[in-house]
Amino acid sequence: MRTPSLSLLHVLSLAGLLEAHAGHQVRGTGLNTRKIDTHAHIYPPFYRDEVIAAGHVNGPDGSGAPMNWTIEDNFAFMEEYNVEKQYLCVAGPGTFLRPNNTEAGVNLTRRVNNYLSDLKHQYPDRIGFFASLPLPSIPDALEEIDRAIDDLGADGFVFLSNYFGLYHGDPRLGPVYEKLNQRKALIFIHPAVPCPVNAPTDVSGVQRMPYIAPMANAYPVPMFEYIFDTTRTLLDIILTGTAQRHPNLKWIIPHCGSALTGAIDRVLEVSGRVGVSATTDRQFFPNNLANLTQLFERQFWFDIAGFSMANQIHAMVRLLKPNKFVYGSDVPLSPAPPSAFKEDMDETLPTLFSDKEIEGIFRGNALGLLPGN
Repeated sequence: MRTPSLSLLHVLSLAGLLEAHAGHQVRGTGLNTRKIDTHAHIYPPFYRDEVIAAGHVNGPDGSGAPMNWTIEDNFAFMEEYNVEKQYLCVAGPGTFLRPNNTEAGVNLTRRVNNYLSDLKHQYPDRIGFFASLPLPSIPDALEEIDRAIDDLGADGFVFLSNYFGLYHGDPRLGPVYEKLNQRKALIFIHPAVPCPVNAPTDVSGVQRMPYIAPMANAYPVPMFEYIFDTTRTLLDIILTGTAQRHPNLKWIIPHCGSALTGAIDRVLEVSGRVGVSATTDRQFFPNNLANLTQLFERQFWFDIAGFSMANQIHAMVRLLKPNKFVYGSDVPLSPAPPSAFKEDMDETLPTLFSDKEIEGIFRGNALGLLPGN
């Protein structure tokens, strides 16, 4: 029996399918490139004990952090997901755990930074770190900046989104920004519990959660308070011209800009019409979308940690070029397993970026931002 011959049309169709399949495979292997992780955390026993003693019984800001963390946990993640280097820091509630005890805050800050420095020196090719500062104590923060850079080898600094109501556009932070600007420093912002300055305190001086985050008894703080507070402090930086006055500073904003894209149009329009409250001592810096995107291009990067693939990143690409995104895992505090985020990234990133741009997001953009790699 004669074997049927394939028509030219069938041959071309088959070739097209094979080419498309091969292209898909290439894109997939691009997603398995080496990574530099700019958003990862530590939770050593001495820090865990201090956090619990300060009343954070469910882990940092109620996130349920692992109670028996070791650096080997991070290394296991790095091995499985092809991460060549992590930049580590503590998350919320940070190192200044009691607002009425500066000495304890300074001591814990120094101990955490020493611990991170030891890790970096022990594993210089695998670990970098962002030092904490004992804010809101400005004099102690200024001293720790020099120590962290000159003595400990810090690669940058982690700033919580607020320190007992001290948000990032507050003029009281001016001396800190001036020194960091002189040192050409990098600031990584990490969210914390929102903290209005008028929230009441209990007998120990700790602000009472129901007055700070009214629905915290119903929803874990990291669910949405985190992204709101990150956005609040980023907008404070923008509206006060804090970044423009300190052009040597660079920022990494977590969780793909948090709620920025949902807020920015309204904030720019309303602020342009009414400015800021007459009772504030903050300076007001007029912005529009054009100069804001230029500012982001000069001084801001945005990590893709968290649940950012379904919607957030699609909006952020309208504001940012591909070279402004960096990889972040949020290990070990992420509420979902790393495999879930990898699947989301594998599915979404190729629809928005080229292979070269994806490699930049995972590694190359961080190399330019953190040249010590």
